[in-house]
Amino acid sequence: MAVHPLADRAATLRSKTLTFLRAPVSREFWAYLMNEGHSFTMPAVWSALPGAQRVESMVAAEGKRVADGTTFAMVEPLAQAARAVGEDRSISLPFTPDVVPAPAGMLVAEEPLMHINSHPVVAVTWGPAMDGFAAGVHLTWWTAMPEEAQEPDAAARGRLVPMNPDFDLHLPFLPLFDARLHTGELPSGLIYSTVPLRTVVAAWYALTAGSTKLSEQRPQATTTQALKEQKAKRRGVQVATTSGAAAARRDITERAAQKMLEMSQQYDMFDPQPEVAATPVKVSLGVYDASLDHQLDAGQRRIAHIYREAVDHWHRLEMQAIQRYPGVFEDLEALRVREHGRWQPWCWVPSMRVAAWLMEMYDAPADRAAWDGARIAALGAWRSGGRHSVLTTLPLQATAIDHVPADLPETMPAPGLGMIIDDSGTVHLQLACLDDSSGGEGPADAELLLVSNYGEPARMIDDLTKITLFLTGETLLDAVKITQAYYDDAAAQNGEQPPHADAAAYAEHAYAVGLFAGLLSAICAPGAELQDAGALTGRKLPAAWPPEPGLLSETTLWLLVDTPALHTQA
Repeated sequence: MAVHPLADRAATLRSKTLTFLRAPVSREFWAYLMNEGHSFTMPAVWSALPGAQRVESMVAAEGKRVADGTTFAMVEPLAQAARAVGEDRSISLPFTPDVVPAPAGMLVAEEPLMHINSHPVVAVTWGPAMDGFAAGVHLTWWTAMPEEAQEPDAAARGRLVPMNPDFDLHLPFLPLFDARLHTGELPSGLIYSTVPLRTVVAAWYALTAGSTKLSEQRPQATTTQALKEQKAKRRGVQVATTSGAAAARRDITERAAQKMLEMSQQYDMFDPQPEVAATPVKVSLGVYDASLDHQLDAGQRRIAHIYREAVDHWHRLEMQAIQRYPGVFEDLEALRVREHGRWQPWCWVPSMRVAAWLMEMYDAPADRAAWDGARIAALGAWRSGGRHSVLTTLPLQATAIDHVPADLPETMPAPGLGMIIDDSGTVHLQLACLDDSSGGEGPADAELLLVSNYGEPARMIDDLTKITLFLTGETLLDAVKITQAYYDDAAAQNGEQPPHADAAAYAEHAYAVGLFAGLLSAICAPGAELQDAGALTGRKLPAAWPPEPGLLSETTLWLLVDTPALHTQA
């Protein structure tokens, strides 16, 4: 078989990319990009890894996508059609599994697929969604690496950087909705990637179009041998040709329109609204940026460390939630508006309603939805209320209670609050909210919902501890027993054997709940004294308590310094 020049160019680039991704220089390059502020898409749990391990995981994942995938090469008329559709935002491009030409792959065009700020895009790579993400693909588009940016004798020294990872993202399949592929306004943070993403998806449409001819072509024997030694799969190249750009564009737009019609009939779709206080890709540390710690005294440095641990942990949870369920917080906020009045105003969205939404919109299994639903309800209530979090400066026992905090529905100043407990150097992080149980058969309308990492910052949604308490009964111990009986009965109805709890176990649990519920009651008590911790650094103006819903994505840290209950006890 004769060597096909375009196939040889694509295969050669693939081989060079594998060499790069398996060499130490790739780790150095990724670390450099990250230090320069480049953000990469990764499972939320990876963000807790040391920097070098995070880099290793990202490079290895990209290497697997390139090694395992199919290589495609596209002639210029097809690329021209993809560019035209990508630039025309009046054309919706529904993204479904059959649009992707292969589960993993690399696409190289005869001419640059597009230009981004004058930089030519020379390749696109993709593969299955990473762990923890919804069904879809992980994709990267790469720009040419300028010759002048290479080190001297880079190829001979094994330090050649064949191309630069300009942008990567997770793209979910419908019915999950990426606004960049559809009409309507876009948040400013999506503008940069919109046309490139649309162009890539349009190119995939072109590769899978009926009028496109795909033929496997061979590169030079030396390139094939290099790929074989690199253990690359599918070493041939699928070269895509067409009768003309106009025909290819017509195929893309007609197929996209037909898919849009089918999707609108199958799913109750609506245009997503720009989100207020959206989850940022990178957590904002504000006045507590580590580079400013040298200006603080020892006490303030400790608070800064606690703040960073808290916001990093809660940010990882937010990221995990939106990776597993893209758009979940925006959708639930919209649901809250649409169904206003169907639950109590002190509840953000009932956890049972969240669980039902996860099953309905994301096909989550019932047990997964029930587990995640409560934790996402607590996260959503906290972020909807402005991400306000309180670090107590008081001994935890000083605010403990043995009565039911029945006034929380009236005193809680936000749908959800973060609570931070510094216990002899171990930082316990909790999110607290009120769950509306009036729609079920619970023993009370209001149920206190706490999710805690119990001092383990690496915990994710899958292993967060949930503590609940129905706000009913004469004493806190009564409420604990009533709550446990309710959940034991539910377990029995599901055919499960609930564990036996004796009087000592009930008393121990009531004591723990009294510590946490007491702290929340002290924070919410009228007349409690809370200070804006960030303002104490002198780097910002103090906010007033009770807090206002946040319009930004930054967590506000408050210090609980006094509460009326202490003086009542005295």
